[in-house]
Amino acid sequence: MRESDLRATKRFKVSAGEDQVMEEREQVVSMTDLQQFSDDGDGSSSSLLSGLPEELAMECLARVSSLGSLRGVSKSWQKLVYSTYFQQLRVQYGRTELSWVYTLVQSTRDGSFKWQAYDPFSSQWHDLPPVPHVMDFQLSNPGCIGLSYSVQCASTRTKLVMIAAMKLRESHGSPSPCKPRGVVMLEPALERPLIFDPAQRLWKRGSCFRVPRKWCVCGVADEKIYVASGSGKDWDRDVSKSAEVYDHEKDVWQRLNNLSSSKFSGEAMSAVTQGGKLYIASGRGVFQREGAVYTPSTGLWTKMEPGLRKGWTGSCVSVKGKFYVVDDTAGKLKVYAPEREEWTVFMEDSRLKNLESIVSTGDGKLCGIVCTPPSEDGSKPGCSKGNLIRVVDVEAQPAPLIFDIQVPGDGQAVALQVLSMMNSDIQT
Repeated sequence: MRESDLRATKRFKVSAGEDQVMEEREQVVSMTDLQQFSDDGDGSSSSLLSGLPEELAMECLARVSSLGSLRGVSKSWQKLVYSTYFQQLRVQYGRTELSWVYTLVQSTRDGSFKWQAYDPFSSQWHDLPPVPHVMDFQLSNPGCIGLSYSVQCASTRTKLVMIAAMKLRESHGSPSPCKPRGVVMLEPALERPLIFDPAQRLWKRGSCFRVPRKWCVCGVADEKIYVASGSGKDWDRDVSKSAEVYDHEKDVWQRLNNLSSSKFSGEAMSAVTQGGKLYIASGRGVFQREGAVYTPSTGLWTKMEPGLRKGWTGSCVSVKGKFYVVDDTAGKLKVYAPEREEWTVFMEDSRLKNLESIVSTGDGKLCGIVCTPPSEDGSKPGCSKGNLIRVVDVEAQPAPLIFDIQVPGDGQAVALQVLSMMNSDIQT
């Protein structure tokens, strides 16, 4: 054993509310990991918890239910929160990691795009490195006021993935009823996924899609990226029913069984993952709503339960094993009761209106972008962006809690994801 390592076999009790945990195990802890938390910056040495060895103190603090309770206690504790080792301990003990809100922001000044990440522990924003791709995205239809488009993204626990967006294409050649000369057309803007690794602070280009898509379904299950339906440069029935899965670790795409319907190709959609399955419901432009469920273990698409499908009328997420749908027109949040196969109103609040791009934070919350509604005269053509990110804590007691995160500067948020914190030299 190296002298720089400490091997300890420990038997100890830790109080967590009314629970007490008795555990015996063997673990190798780097002395560098421990000693970096023993200095409060003034040259004096101090322990994390008085009277306890550093490794036991870390074990105790890893069991704290809310990281917010560690904020402001000492510089040592704040450094500890950003430790990879400490975050791994929290996962081991069933606690949530420190997750950040990653936001694609468009400047209202020059229209340029960049990614920024919000650290909820320090309430600070941080810029991501530049994306290795020209982000020349079209978010509105010049010929249809009020119609907006999104930049589709997905995230595993440790990776942010850009999936699809649209860009303008001028038609050429002889005019036709479908493509008259001079009419602006829209085509897929991404030919391959763009993947950001927060731990390495690096972007990489993934292998090319089998077919670059727009208006597609994307989601994550078992740390793999699923893409289905949508349209290529032009609508194609085969593409609208096709699906594929991406293993970002191996950088390999695999084709999946086809969907039974092409009704999922008219709008950009996010698949909702629950119980290891992916759930999708058709959106606008479909006379009769369709719902499908993909089970990775069998490779099969099946029909969604009628009750679940019927109430799936807006952006949907899964929070702590429950489906929630936001009715952003009425300002209602509905929750699905599977035992009764029906949706009930969980809360009603005007702050839920115009809330789009909904994602789950993984710790009992959901968040979305507060969008500017379209004006009647068309001067503000409906958008999928805004300068506020709204968070809804559905597990807060005695009532759900709503709070906002302001997008910095002149930025307008156009997409967001929640995943692990970015490795950064953060001064606290």
